[in-house]
Amino acid sequence: MNMKSRPQTKPETGVSTLAEVARLADVSPATVSRAFNAAHLLSPTTLQRVNAAAETLGYLPDGLARSLRRNRSMVIGAVMPALRHAYFASTVEGLQSAIAKHGYTLLLATSNFDEKAELAAVRSMIRQGVDGFVLVGTQHDPAMLALLRDRGKPFVITWSYDSVLACVGFDHRRAIQPVVNHLLDLGHRDIVAIMAFLNVSDRERERLAGIEEAFAQRGMNFRPDRVIYAGGSSLQDGRNALRAARARFPSVSAAICANDLLAAGALMECAASGLSVPRDFSITGYGDLDIAAAMNPPVTTVKTPADDMGRMAGECLLARLAGQETLDHIELTTELIVRGSTGPAKPHPLKETLDE
Repeated sequence: MNMKSRPQTKPETGVSTLAEVARLADVSPATVSRAFNAAHLLSPTTLQRVNAAAETLGYLPDGLARSLRRNRSMVIGAVMPALRHAYFASTVEGLQSAIAKHGYTLLLATSNFDEKAELAAVRSMIRQGVDGFVLVGTQHDPAMLALLRDRGKPFVITWSYDSVLACVGFDHRRAIQPVVNHLLDLGHRDIVAIMAFLNVSDRERERLAGIEEAFAQRGMNFRPDRVIYAGGSSLQDGRNALRAARARFPSVSAAICANDLLAAGALMECAASGLSVPRDFSITGYGDLDIAAAMNPPVTTVKTPADDMGRMAGECLLARLAGQETLDHIELTTELIVRGSTGPAKPHPLKETLDE
């Protein structure tokens, strides 16, 4: 059925009503209400007709009134450590796409890896009435999780797997170990780890623990002085860290970087220093950002499911808000992507003698 023939203009008051949309679409007011509150109950044809009438009249439903009726704000809050790192940006995109399908809006804040800033952002969002939260990692101000529980705000952790907290993540300790084994299989023994946020990131601490475990499983010890603190996660931080590593350990042959940006910076420093990668030096990253594949040579790295993590976290949180059965602990997989930045270690006569 077509919309009734009538002038398709906005009312003189400039504010259209639900009843006017219903008349133009030739449906009942109840059908218009369902179109904006339970669209899945309508046929695609009817929904399209209502939406067309609403657009013609410039009609917008009263969001506050709907929120009061539902006891929902239809807003999800998310606090990310940063957005300058594409890992978290991809997670946000996945999250937003998942919740938008159900009529929810995303309210986003960043903490810059500061627990107090994260807590302040969560408190502000609670005051604004958000329905639930998506967070990153398991390291938070102790007051924050207690606050969320006291206020009855469901939340889902991303980027870490936890057996207690509701989460969509993966095991960083397990994810990094194929990197170590790959380098050891190539004959590297003089290896450093370049880390960015060990003091504020449970994810990085788990990766370092994974490196230590992988060495121990091969009967070797990864000493604490082999950890190089980059102080940040920029390309320049990666360059500076590799320069420091080579100054401290002149015979170092490989670097395990906490992320792809540090790895790309380390690769640039090798080029500036006249080191050929992978002939003279091997470098690995973590995350599989676009920059990893675009470097020359492309960086061996760990592929992490950033986008899927956000999407699944959104779906999990909405299911919890609806009182539906859902998995509270979802563990995703990672994959070692071997590229041109890693190759066999050069023979080291003195080292071979010492090992015998």
